[in-house]
Amino acid sequence: MTNHMDELDFEQAELGGNIQDFEFTRRAAQKFREIVNLETFEEEDANVIFNYLYKEMELVSFGDYLKRYIYERAGLTEPYGEVPAEAYREIIIDSFKETRTPKSMTETSTKLSSLAANWLNQASVKRETVFLLGFGLRMTTQDVTDFLTRVLKEQDFDFHNPDEVIYWYCLHHHFGYYKAEELREKYDALEKKKISDGRVHYGISPELETEAQLMDYLAFLKSGYEDPLQEKSRAFEEFMRLLERSREIIAGLYQKDEEERGRNKKWTADMITPSDLEKVICNGIPINNMGNLKKMSASILARHFSQKRFSRQRITNILNHKFPVERFDLITLEFFIISQEMEDEDPYERYRVFLEQIQEILKNCGMSGIYIVNPYECFLLMCLLTDCPLAVFSEIWEKSYEEG
Repeated sequence: MTNHMDELDFEQAELGGNIQDFEFTRRAAQKFREIVNLETFEEEDANVIFNYLYKEMELVSFGDYLKRYIYERAGLTEPYGEVPAEAYREIIIDSFKETRTPKSMTETSTKLSSLAANWLNQASVKRETVFLLGFGLRMTTQDVTDFLTRVLKEQDFDFHNPDEVIYWYCLHHHFGYYKAEELREKYDALEKKKISDGRVHYGISPELETEAQLMDYLAFLKSGYEDPLQEKSRAFEEFMRLLERSREIIAGLYQKDEEERGRNKKWTADMITPSDLEKVICNGIPINNMGNLKKMSASILARHFSQKRFSRQRITNILNHKFPVERFDLITLEFFIISQEMEDEDPYERYRVFLEQIQEILKNCGMSGIYIVNPYECFLLMCLLTDCPLAVFSEIWEKSYEEG
């Protein structure tokens, strides 16, 4: 395979100058380039990718990111690998005391020292924990955004959620946690604001420089107005668009089978069900006696893929608004579409088009761009650089269950 090192430069788009991102991203990007340029990658692509994911890839936890953040912010000078966990824990405890931040947003008898130790060792945490750490460690709004989007792989501050609007306002103005509590009490006492048809609505990141502006905006939110431009709405719209295109592709695959068999049945997109989507996209995942995909825990890549599969149950729950659309859903559908629409194209052109399109989709939905440190996203990118992306995708899923 031709060496396309320059085309695999994730650092320019992803680093952003933050040391806590730089180390993880640089290592992951460099390893990615090494793997896809191996002589064996072209002939043994599935085995090479599987071995890298399972045996070599660095799994970066929430605790790792938190340590890196503290290391930089505290200006520690000793080598990063030699800093004891106790040092990070003491920094968290001291900072929480200085900022008068409570140890939890809910009642708990657990000591702050135990909670701090837990945060430093967690693979992931709840969204509220990031906001609490934001106050306790004097994070900027951008710091919190990075933890939400890059580390938790979730949506940025939700400006349609009153609590998150208040958190953003307080962090932006360097107010402490108890100011946020005070503002939440004021929100509870607010009267709903009447909405006129000609009202100019606040955008994704509203101008909230004064408390009066904040209260005005919160009263607007309390009225229950549903903004069609909010990130959740846009994510669902993108999901439906990608889902419809996937249905069209699968209908075409089924139609081709019908024609090869000499049958006259006509397949159309509206005939494709969540079960059909699962059958085609999750082809490599074995099923149990009940006809369901085998449990994720049976795969040795369960941790790598964050316990997610594109199952018919997941699709149905999203369509019924029981599950929110996540970046995983959008990335998986876009991967499937590109793998089929550009099946016979040069792998690097296919890879380039995927990146270009998915970055725009994620940005439009208020989500961070493709992040090479994320094992699942790295996995899809590697598959796109093979001759048969979907086949390799399925083979690696299958191997993960056989090995497990």
